[in-house]
Amino acid sequence: MRPLSVWCVASLALAAAACGDDGPVLPSGLPRPLAGVYFDFGPAPEKERFRALIGFPTRDVPGLESAIEDMYDPGKPETFRKYMSVDTWMERYAPSESDIAAVEAWLTQHRMEIRRRSKNRLLLEFAGTVEQFNTAFDTELRDFERENPSKGGKPLRTFGALEPLRPPQNIIDLTSGVIAVDVPADTAPLPAEGGSIETELPEELAQGLTPAQIARAYAVDRLHDGGHRGQGVKLGVVVGATFKTRDLQSFWRSFGVMPRDNPEVVVTADPISTRYIETTLDMQWSGVMAPGAELIAYEGPDARTLSILYAWNEAIAAGEVSVLSTSFAHREETEAQPIREQYHEASRMGAALGMTIVVASGDSSRPDVPSSSPYVTCVGGTMLEFGDDGEVAREVAWSGSGSGRSRAFKTPWWQEGVVLDAQGQRAVSDVALNASGDSRYWLYYLGEWERRNGTSFAAPVFAGLMASVNSQRLAEDKPVVGWLNRALYTDAKVQSAFRDITAGKTPEGFSAGPGWDYPTGWGAPLADKLAEALP
Repeated sequence: MRPLSVWCVASLALAAAACGDDGPVLPSGLPRPLAGVYFDFGPAPEKERFRALIGFPTRDVPGLESAIEDMYDPGKPETFRKYMSVDTWMERYAPSESDIAAVEAWLTQHRMEIRRRSKNRLLLEFAGTVEQFNTAFDTELRDFERENPSKGGKPLRTFGALEPLRPPQNIIDLTSGVIAVDVPADTAPLPAEGGSIETELPEELAQGLTPAQIARAYAVDRLHDGGHRGQGVKLGVVVGATFKTRDLQSFWRSFGVMPRDNPEVVVTADPISTRYIETTLDMQWSGVMAPGAELIAYEGPDARTLSILYAWNEAIAAGEVSVLSTSFAHREETEAQPIREQYHEASRMGAALGMTIVVASGDSSRPDVPSSSPYVTCVGGTMLEFGDDGEVAREVAWSGSGSGRSRAFKTPWWQEGVVLDAQGQRAVSDVALNASGDSRYWLYYLGEWERRNGTSFAAPVFAGLMASVNSQRLAEDKPVVGWLNRALYTDAKVQSAFRDITAGKTPEGFSAGPGWDYPTGWGAPLADKLAEALP
């Protein structure tokens, strides 16, 4: 029997109270000033309103991680790929109803509003005024700005703190911390779509990558030619805000994907008031790589950590998809440990339910959140070049590929002996696909064709690829793949289903080379071979 995963230690430690000079404090995801990222403008006005998430620890983490080990161990046929139901997870591992109720009662005593509970009881959203928060948690919220993760975007106003949170000991004992505190979401009415569905390809088609080229580069077309286009599979995408359905249909129909149903939309929290280009491209490229899959968009009201984290948790807690993806992320170094841990808590539930969870590694050449969780398959970036015959002529590591050693998680056992210089930390990336600015993808946004790049495309492409793999498995009466990482690092046949990337490097000093490497993991997937190799 394998030992319990080493990263559970951090999770258990987080559930306990940290101690400051004046006694126990509650773990907090509130940022402190950070050069170039978070800026402190002094105490927040007391009458300002906030929204916040408080977390609750998973019960019996050792038992849960042991069960996950068993269900992904091919040597144990009695448990292999026999995934857990949501009801079973809730019965055995969810935080207790009484713990949630006790914290809700305490918050309402301090005149704060309980806004929503997550389906798996790992998160509780509450709201109120800065004065109410300061009184309850014996602290001082500060008026912060943070850099906008979107290039060129205006800085985002948020809340931070210089002092710890000191609620009563019984609240510290029941929770895993205040995970995030932010300004209220914009809930103005969403403007009507307008425009129409267009089916004309961009005039400069050869200057950008098309779905057919990407499908051919990663052998997804071979699965599609065999009739495995995602049928019978639910593919989930976690996004901020929403999209125009006419943009999606224009993209899909222009590239010959029709009919394709619009995604099912699940609004996980506040009403949606805007549309994002990131959300649009995530939906377009995941949907085009698995044109037969049922596509579900789990939407948060914006792209702030609070919104995306809650939507992430709800998408997993629903337990209805076999592949889940997101490209909304932040550099790991900018997010406090409670935020990293909370993403991880939900991802671990996803592994137990049999989900393949794939996340963009980011474009900063450093690790991101939530892709550093060991229960997430981190999708790094390559630079892809085609020959005159349309075949892949060259593929090298992209300099921006989010990669390196995690600050948050220890080396999982399945990376030991593979990653030799990880210094005891989880190493990313795990796989990689094209993300380079030298080979940009087409997308259709607000009625216009655009070309963009980044691992924001690599992740939804890989998610669609995995949905097509699952489609073939279901046709062969096999269970869906579920958590991919164990097989990826322990099965030589699975590793051979990737095109090894051996050239290229990142500014952080990580180079591609034979076998696993930081920028590209095991390399670029070949969908047909992967479908054949997975046990």
